[in-house]
Amino acid sequence: MLSIPSEIEGKRAFYGDFCRNVEKEGFHICGSWEYYTAFFDSILYQHEGITIYLRLPVRVIEGRLDRDDALMEFERPLLIKHIVHTGIDDDTDFGSLAAVGLNQFQKPVDPDDRIEQEGKWRQAGEQAIGRIREYVHEKI
Repeated sequence: MLSIPSEIEGKRAFYGDFCRNVEKEGFHICGSWEYYTAFFDSILYQHEGITIYLRLPVRVIEGRLDRDDALMEFERPLLIKHIVHTGIDDDTDFGSLAAVGLNQFQKPVDPDDRIEQEGKWRQAGEQAIGRIREYVHEKI
């Protein structure tokens, strides 16, 4: 995991407006959100079980994330690399889906692998942030 110092830190957005606008740019809220904190992820790279994500942490400063008018503030972005199983998992009991390597419940080989070519991925992360800059504000 790598942190990326970015201009988005400290910027704000309303949850509903932000979600509606950034989905078309490939950003989605993680399933593990809570009422007062969340992460928005975007896939920067995916190939043969390796995925590099840009993760945008947010904290809610007014309201709750179950409402469109929740005011969020962005914290320092992160780059995360996951490596997952892509072959057969012999330790499952899920029948034919597991036999073809499609067990969605497999644990990652490495959920936080070292990111090589840090400069390249930091630049890719900043470019992704640049695509959504118009949806965040200095102060609201």
